[in-house]
Amino acid sequence: MPTIRSVKGRFSTKKPVERIHNFIESRRKVKTQPKKFSVSDIVLEDHPYFISSSLQTSSTLTKYPPETNKSYHEHDRDDLFNEYIPSDLVPLDHCRFLCELEYLASQLKSCIGCNKPLHLHDARGVRCYGVSGILYIVCHRPICGRLNKIKLGKTHYPGENKRGIGVFDVNTKIATGMIHSGIGGTQLSNFLSVLNIHSIDFKALKERENETGAAIEAQAEISEERYLQEEINQSFTEENGDTQTGISVSTDTCWQKKGSGRSYNSLSGVSTLIGTKTGKVVDHRLRISSCKICEKAKSKEMIPRIHQCRKNWSGSAKGMEPDMVVEMLKGLDDKDIVISQVVGDDDSTGFDRAKVLMPNSSMVKISDKNHIKHNIIKKVNDLKSKHRELSGMVAESIVKNVSYVLEQNIGNPEGIEKGFHATVNHMYGDHQYCTENWCGYLKNKHNYVHSNLPYGKDLSSASLKSDLEKLFIQQMVPQSDKLSKLGSSQANESVNNIIALKAPKTKHFSSSSSLNYRVSSAVLQKNEGYHYISELNTSIGLSPGNETIRRGSKLNLQRSKKKAKTQSKEWKKKRIFLKKKRAKRTVLSETKEGTTYQSSIGLQVDQKKDDIENIPDMPDDSHQVVTTDAPLVVFDLETTGLSRYSDITQIAACNVDRIFSRYIFPNQPISAEASRITGLTVVGNKMYHNGSLVPYKLPHEGLTDFLSYISEFKDKPILIGHNIKRFDCHVLFNTLSSLNMWNEFSSQISCFIDSLNLFKQVVPGLASYSQSFLVNNLLGQEYESHNAVHDARLLLKLITDKGNISNYLDDLAFSPNYPDQYHLQLCNLKTYSKVIKEKVISKAMALKAAKSNLKLCHLKMSIDRGGKMGLIALLSEKSVKTGDVRVTKNKKILQRIFDYFEKQ
Repeated sequence: MPTIRSVKGRFSTKKPVERIHNFIESRRKVKTQPKKFSVSDIVLEDHPYFISSSLQTSSTLTKYPPETNKSYHEHDRDDLFNEYIPSDLVPLDHCRFLCELEYLASQLKSCIGCNKPLHLHDARGVRCYGVSGILYIVCHRPICGRLNKIKLGKTHYPGENKRGIGVFDVNTKIATGMIHSGIGGTQLSNFLSVLNIHSIDFKALKERENETGAAIEAQAEISEERYLQEEINQSFTEENGDTQTGISVSTDTCWQKKGSGRSYNSLSGVSTLIGTKTGKVVDHRLRISSCKICEKAKSKEMIPRIHQCRKNWSGSAKGMEPDMVVEMLKGLDDKDIVISQVVGDDDSTGFDRAKVLMPNSSMVKISDKNHIKHNIIKKVNDLKSKHRELSGMVAESIVKNVSYVLEQNIGNPEGIEKGFHATVNHMYGDHQYCTENWCGYLKNKHNYVHSNLPYGKDLSSASLKSDLEKLFIQQMVPQSDKLSKLGSSQANESVNNIIALKAPKTKHFSSSSSLNYRVSSAVLQKNEGYHYISELNTSIGLSPGNETIRRGSKLNLQRSKKKAKTQSKEWKKKRIFLKKKRAKRTVLSETKEGTTYQSSIGLQVDQKKDDIENIPDMPDDSHQVVTTDAPLVVFDLETTGLSRYSDITQIAACNVDRIFSRYIFPNQPISAEASRITGLTVVGNKMYHNGSLVPYKLPHEGLTDFLSYISEFKDKPILIGHNIKRFDCHVLFNTLSSLNMWNEFSSQISCFIDSLNLFKQVVPGLASYSQSFLVNNLLGQEYESHNAVHDARLLLKLITDKGNISNYLDDLAFSPNYPDQYHLQLCNLKTYSKVIKEKVISKAMALKAAKSNLKLCHLKMSIDRGGKMGLIALLSEKSVKTGDVRVTKNKKILQRIFDYFEKQ
């Protein structure tokens, strides 16, 4: 009987198969009969469909010739076993499978018994083989009833053994995709499970990974040999004829675990050798210090089973790099390949060890300019904590000047020496080492200012100058000969990045052969581009894949375009601009936030309280968006006086449909002037208007009614009033805030509009813009002023007939939170009274700073956190939407503020 596995892949101990059409029952009946029985008894009783297939005399004789030495009954048993339905089938709705539609359709064309088309709804289930499987379909024709095994995809035989159904192509391609995309078996299973696709058993996936991985390694080796030969061919010059001048290569190493200056304990490392002419990988090496199978056997005190052990290192992680470099260089030397230059960092002894083993080689070591620059940047940044004058801008200027020195003096050691002297002295106003081709001071001595130093002024710190001279003049100048001959290992860094994507540092692939496959995949991607996948499929015997080719072509095109783009002058300028922009944004953010992350910051006893306080952002300067469907509601207030903290005595509002009015009993006495104007008086607990008793409500009752009136509109209304931006809004804000009702009110309205500003734009040049003057002159009506209801009605008529307000909505609308923001500005402005009095800044400048949510203490905090650059970044911050400067970028004002706090 065929071996049957459960859904989990385990061998079943239960009865392996069940037979179609009550075959078990027929066998039971056969056992009750004598041993010698005829085939026709079985066929006619329970299996009539065999008449039209294998049990017909003519077809049986044709299929099983007499010379096979098998009895007819034995042939019958073999054919019956082909009709078994396995017990481990899963129903069609259990999960999804990956299938090849054209291949599936071709198999459904005809039944193996009757040559009639098959139907998917007759399927009994699917036997799972990874993400694909075999579909079991019983022919729907009663006269046939044959069981058909339909493969969901194509299969192949990876080895010499051609037995069984083979390996589904898609399972092998899944393993290739896993290596190429840089995910592991667990991540792959998680991804497939989310899509409800049947996943591959771990052991089967490992077999498929080994199958495709072996091909990847073979192709990578061929690719490296081809580009090595091309590198050799390009090393011949016309002057030397057939004499090889020697190839130039660059080398670098990456580890599969992050290390620091104190600890390097990665279990594996990868080193690459790249030809400088071709820019392609010509060799690579791995060092692996662990093997999962060996370690598991050792823990059980057993001899490891026969396997392809990848462990080849027992030393420290630091010792991997020189060993790999020596092996690669020695390998080239053994092939009689002349090496002229080796470009690499100065962090290992690999080159020196190789020279000892290759005494006849004339190769020279070239330092990598990127590592040199990074080391300089690190040393300059280390000085920041010691020198306050060494801000981010100054440090960036120093590194920029050093980069110019190195780039402009290739092969010129004397130029390197003068350049380092000029780098330090130029920033301190000493130009004896400068040259006219780059120093602006020598071109224009009277008007020169530094373009990349704060305020364009010379540096002044003597201690900083001493440390810079130690770094550049005492340490770097003696290395001028070496620094004038720098190379680049940027191509190796590119390969290291690809390897890091395929074998992430957070995952451990080096205890098996998986890391070797992934590194070889990275080599192929660097050398051959993304087409290597379709070529790999072809080498295994699989279809290259139309979508695989299309995607590869697209990515190769993107890569070539990006390469050409990154080499253009415009792109480099844009990159520098964006880098400066990010640096400014970082300084600003760190100044606002304070010290948020620092080693052991939580253990510092003297941590300042203001260092955990954020400097507030700019207020929202977004333009008030007004919808044309919002209803217009005119309102007016009568108060106990002319102060913004007066009590409301009457509130009225109206639109074209509804009118609202409430008298409100004040807590403050009504002033004589206000009583004369409004006609409102209070006697005891009664309220009168022009001597007549009026109904009133308490403040919280009357304003609750007003909120109810506002909330009844379908859309949030626009509140319009005359001179409300200076008076009414503030009175309303103070009253509602005291009752804890302001937030509810502001959320119910769309915006405010002051009709005073409206008519200044509609009818400019009038002698007055009071409401009474506008009513008399524009409407020609007599005006009974200072009755809230009458005022609101007349203002609505004035706006409707003469205001043409629809054309000015967007320009005049201001936020419901304006009174709140204005109140905050007044509180902020009070903190500047001392500096205004001492004429450090003007009142107008202080008001501008207060409007931008800044108190005086915030300016001091910016200096404490970021020095002068912190102050500049804060006050010159630009609005994202309007581009306006937050307060000022005037150098004199900024310097005056900085000097004031420095003296404190």
